Amino acid sequence: MGRIGFCCKWIDRPDQVDGLKPKDDAKKYNTGGTTVAWLKRQTREVAEQKLWDLMVQNIESTRKLVERVGNLDEHLRMVRISSDILPAYTHANWSYFWRKPDVIAYAEKHFAEVGIIARTNNIRLSMHPGQFSVLASSNPGIVEQSIKEFEYHVDMAKWMGYG
Repeated sequence: MGRIGFCCKWIDRPDQVDGLKPKDDAKKYNTGGTTVAWLKRQTREVAEQKLWDLMVQNIESTRKLVERVGNLDEHLRMVRISSDILPAYTHANWSYFWRKPDVIAYAEKHFAEVGIIARTNNIRLSMHPGQFSVLASSNPGIVEQSIKEFEYHVDMAKWMGYG
């Protein structure tokens, strides 16, 4: 039998397609985000705190989503992991943040929990980089950035125990 999977965002009802409201229960299964423009307007301390808070929230949301999918019928146990879990991970001005030892330690520990839940519940996980990742581009800069995006996804998979 084939599998049907869920794509990055979780909704419980059709009216949530146009956006989740603050009190919607489905919010806890979905990631939050920020923009590089917003980060640039902040002090370094404020921007780093926002990135930390989003990392904590987004890994926890991903854990809850994978756990929820693990309670579904076996043929529905597939989910695509969102690419926005760690915002600005490959951005030249912010990638340093994601290489800090405390950030890596947190990501390793908590992504590992996601991987354990997925393997324990026979959940097929997938992910893919953004639409602008083009390894076959004739522009060397695009190829270089695309490789960074793939490596970002590899980091998440490795932290989940898929080495």
